[in-house]
Amino acid sequence: MSALGDIMTGLKTVMGLTEKVEGLTKDIDAVSAELRDVDRRVVRLETIIELTRNDGAVLRIAKPGSGDPAEE
Repeated sequence: MSALGDIMTGLKTVMGLTEKVEGLTKDIDAVSAELRDVDRRVVRLETIIELTRNDGAVLRIAKPGSGDPAEE
């Protein structure tokens, strides 16, 4: 019966891990939705800044490591 006990223990472990993965999936979905909301807000702020600049220059946010002197 030792083999049967090992199989049952393994199945319980798999079921527990499955529940944890499902919980993490829900958490990731929630974080994703929040990130999309933040992204929309940043786009709005960038637009406001671009529209209110007097010199007509366009705001450009450089990506890290792009070598843009504006970063330094």
